Amino acid sequence: MRKAVNPARADYRKWLKWLRIAYLAVLAGAAAWAAVRYRAEVADLLTGTRPGWLILSLISSLGMILWGALFWTCCLRMLGSRPSLREVTLVTARTLPARYIPGSVWFAVGRVGLLRVRGLPLGSLSVTAGLEIVLSLGTALACGAAISGAVGIFPGGYWWVIPLVALLIGGAAPPLGGRVLRWAAARRGWELRLTWSGYWRLMGITLLFWAWSAMTFLFYMRAFPADDRFGTILAAGAFLLTWGLSFLAPFAPQGIGVFEVLLALMLGVEEVAGMAVVWGGYRIIIGTRDILAAALAELLASRRGARAGREEEEGGEEHERRDRSVSDLERGGKV
Repeated sequence: MRKAVNPARADYRKWLKWLRIAYLAVLAGAAAWAAVRYRAEVADLLTGTRPGWLILSLISSLGMILWGALFWTCCLRMLGSRPSLREVTLVTARTLPARYIPGSVWFAVGRVGLLRVRGLPLGSLSVTAGLEIVLSLGTALACGAAISGAVGIFPGGYWWVIPLVALLIGGAAPPLGGRVLRWAAARRGWELRLTWSGYWRLMGITLLFWAWSAMTFLFYMRAFPADDRFGTILAAGAFLLTWGLSFLAPFAPQGIGVFEVLLALMLGVEEVAGMAVVWGGYRIIIGTRDILAAALAELLASRRGARAGREEEEGGEEHERRDRSVSDLERGGKV
């Protein structure tokens, strides 16, 4: 039987859909206005751009795909499945365009769908998607808050940040958040086996993913001399915290617009609009990566499918030849 649709949830999704559309329309208008109104300021900020750093940022962004695929591979193996890293990486790359569908869940839904076709259980795939969201968001916020507190962005230094970090990172550990996650999974008929070894392995991958993500954004920042005023640690902490916070805004797909403004405010720049436009260009880097990776993955998948089809056809022909040979032998025996 199909579950009854919750009217309140249906209304929320409806209003959220229209809110996103309205927000994106306003954001597009604001971006166009800022590009014209502050064109001289933006031009000054772009003066002396170093293209090599932009290329390095694009190349580095490909590594983020691999870290994400490694998380899914390790989590699925912890839950009893045995997918290969190559297979999960290919699926991850193929579903990258789904990140741009309003709703923020379609990237995960796409991976679940493609891996489900390959025979992996829906329960394990859904649990993996949920764990990725919880651990990834919590780690980004915790690390961003810890680094920002350590460099003195927040009043009182880093002491008050310590319990926040412990709560965000430890919240998904087996004795705490793990129980909540198991309960939520059990309600849907799924089993979650979150062990300490599995938890630390996933946490390690998540930490490396965000370290790589921060490095990729820092490469982008170093392309512009106007960003040389920001220290590496300061910029990394601000990036992690504001990127994580931007994903808490349900009306902003991929946190677009929210991240750029929050980062400019957090770093205390005077040219908020201009820097927001410049840093918004980082999404062009990520978008280019997604297009290239998805296109290459589709090409590899189509070649694999064609090769499998040829092997199946050749196998059928071989089987048919064997059948004819057997029939000929039988007829010869009767004669």
